[in-house]
Amino acid sequence: MSNNTTQIRRNLWDAPWGYVESFFIGIGLMLTGFFLEISSSGSLDFTVSYPYNLYFLLGYVGFLLILYFGFRNTQVVRWLTKVPASISSIVLITFLVMIMGIVPQIPSENNIITNLGLNKITSNWAFLLVLFQFLTCLGLITIKRIVQFKTENIGFILNHLGLFLALVAGMLGTGDLQRLSLNTFENKHSWVATDINNKEVELPFAVYLNEFLIEEYNPKLALIDNVSGEVVENDGKNLYLINKDEDYIYKNYQVNVEKFHTSSGRIGDRYMPVSDIGSPPSAYLSVKNIENDSIVKGWISCGSFAHPYQSLKLDSKYSFVMTIPEAKKFSSDIDIVSKEGDKTKTVLEVNKPYKYNGWKLYQLSYNEKMGKWSKLSVIELVRDPWLPVIYTGIFMMIAGAFYMFWVGNKITKN
Repeated sequence: MSNNTTQIRRNLWDAPWGYVESFFIGIGLMLTGFFLEISSSGSLDFTVSYPYNLYFLLGYVGFLLILYFGFRNTQVVRWLTKVPASISSIVLITFLVMIMGIVPQIPSENNIITNLGLNKITSNWAFLLVLFQFLTCLGLITIKRIVQFKTENIGFILNHLGLFLALVAGMLGTGDLQRLSLNTFENKHSWVATDINNKEVELPFAVYLNEFLIEEYNPKLALIDNVSGEVVENDGKNLYLINKDEDYIYKNYQVNVEKFHTSSGRIGDRYMPVSDIGSPPSAYLSVKNIENDSIVKGWISCGSFAHPYQSLKLDSKYSFVMTIPEAKKFSSDIDIVSKEGDKTKTVLEVNKPYKYNGWKLYQLSYNEKMGKWSKLSVIELVRDPWLPVIYTGIFMMIAGAFYMFWVGNKITKN
């Protein structure tokens, strides 16, 4: 070794702490979290609702301010404001998120997965403790940059403060998030919904269903194996939308739709157009066997809750059937009635939610057994009061990124 080279030897836990110490602390927090999961059998759950989550946030911010202004010269706080502490926590959070992507986040019969809480990572104590370390690093670094304010640090502050707000609001907001299901019936007021545990929740408003509407595609034609009951493969085109006067080819059969009714009823040995509730679609087919020129004719119908289905048997091997029509579009014409009696009229459609006093109303489902005659509309109601805080954090990060890009370009040009 050259005489001009000085070798510095540093023992573990000597100041300043680096990556080795940071990963020791992070892994220790993660193992502590898994121990809490095992010892509590998953019964410990960090979920707080308003106003306690707001108190927690204010207390946590106060704690960070006291740490920085009162103890910023201590080894722990100096370490928390350095890169190794942040990088180690990010790596461990990424590791836990990877587990979340591998292990289904649903109840599991595997005792190891259940005891360690690997099927509920976002509420797992290991994840929460590592996230707490990362947020503490993030908060202290942001306070440090704000105190040592410089114009060129504006982008950094916006990015880090925005990320802090988004993560904290996302974590604390779970206690106030409400996701409810409301069954509404035509010409009736509904104001009592149910949560994921089927617990009844009274709403601050009522929903009156004026009418539930469904638009359907035409039913489809399928060739069925009489023995297995499965749809017969037909060169990749196994199902055809039924339309009058259309011709279809199934294996050795040429099918022509001579008659088609979107709503019908059986009268004797034939189907006639009928518009009664429960009247299913029907079609009259002419099926020609291309090999021997034999022809079989008859009616098919998918049936409904009020009428049986009807198939056309070609021989001992195959039959033609009609599938149940698929919904093209369904919507609910509703009135939202406040406790004061004020009415708000709207139409709910799939993927087109309506916002009302902090709630989002979604068209969810209906009575599929009744189909287009359903008098029931199921509406999902979602309320997340912390969402504006999350959006604020995201917009701050975007603004910070734009600012740093603008400053970077300015410096490059100079």
